[in-house]
Amino acid sequence: MRKSYLIILPFLLLVSACTYTSSINSGTSFTPKQVSLIKKGITDEVSLVNLLGQPQVKTVISETDVKWIYTYTEGSASAQAFTMKTTSNFTTHMLDILVRDGVVINFAETHTPVNYNINTSSSLN
Repeated sequence: MRKSYLIILPFLLLVSACTYTSSINSGTSFTPKQVSLIKKGITDEVSLVNLLGQPQVKTVISETDVKWIYTYTEGSASAQAFTMKTTSNFTTHMLDILVRDGVVINFAETHTPVNYNINTSSSLN
């Protein structure tokens, strides 16, 4: 009986250390330096495309106004096999730009962190 414990114990220790990790990068990445180059009343649509590429979303607000939206999500998630604990850490970066008659009139940049920790193991009573 004692031999079986000596065989099972190393296996359980090995399995408990197994952690699976994955990363995500999605959307159009942009830097604070790129955002600092956008000037209200000066930067036009051609300059925006040269600087950031095409936006993920263009929404017509009126005959003269169009909203351009750039988003970028980055982060990682991991799951531990033995404890069934999962952890994720993501940040969504969004750049909202209002263009009037082909020129930027306003913009806003936001960073939204999202962190999840989930333990799905069951306890025995």
